[in-house]
Amino acid sequence: MPKKKALENVRLTSGDIAAYCQVSKSTVLDWIKTDRLKAFRLPSGHYRIDKNDFKDFLEKWNMPVKGWPFE
Repeated sequence: MPKKKALENVRLTSGDIAAYCQVSKSTVLDWIKTDRLKAFRLPSGHYRIDKNDFKDFLEKWNMPVKGWPFE
């Protein structure tokens, strides 16, 4: 599978999102629970966010979209 194709289906953790936005994981969980950030829940209870949904979130809230995971 080409590398570009592999990056299209990237799933991010709440920790990944927190690090990118420089906020706490509890802030990210608040965004998820208030439906500001689209996510799905694993059977273990952890959340995953599709890269494209994260990009949509950043654009909606006028946050920078650059660097990892968008390279």
